[in-house]
Amino acid sequence: MRLLVLYLRSRNAPAAFTALLATAIGAWALDSPEPKISLVTLGMGIAVAAVGLGGADVQLDRTGAIAWPVWRAAHLLSIGLVVFGLTAAVDLWDVSVVLRNALGLAGLAGLAAAVLGNQLAWTLPALWAAVCVFGPRDSEILTWLSQRSDSTTAVVTASVIGTVGLAAYAFAGPRGTS
Repeated sequence: MRLLVLYLRSRNAPAAFTALLATAIGAWALDSPEPKISLVTLGMGIAVAAVGLGGADVQLDRTGAIAWPVWRAAHLLSIGLVVFGLTAAVDLWDVSVVLRNALGLAGLAGLAAAVLGNQLAWTLPALWAAVCVFGPRDSEILTWLSQRSDSTTAVVTASVIGTVGLAAYAFAGPRGTS
């Protein structure tokens, strides 16, 4: 238990959770079923938590005597599920869409952490959410975040992105730690 507490503190989890809670309360206060608010809430939530996908000390992460792929996978899945839970608790949007989007965005954060490093892990989920909020709706694959719950293309796209991001982050870790 002590190891988990130290791990969460080293990843700024308490501060990230506070920001996630504030974001969810803000969405709840708006009381609008507009899907764009859901996308912004999810994008901000994942982006805030994604910065903690790597530690401050690269050398310490390299020498850890624990199975890093398991910790990393659990951490990324936890981010997706906590953001999903807080956003779903607002109770304004379709829960299946919120789950699909939260796990897909978490995968994007994992992919960004593996490719760009943990300090830039927020970029892909935030940018993809912004594109879906403000961009054109020409491609169902590119705008999977803003598709209805019955869109098979959106589910497959989110699943592929989530799986690839989870695998990349779990096995490679944030850039600079492998």
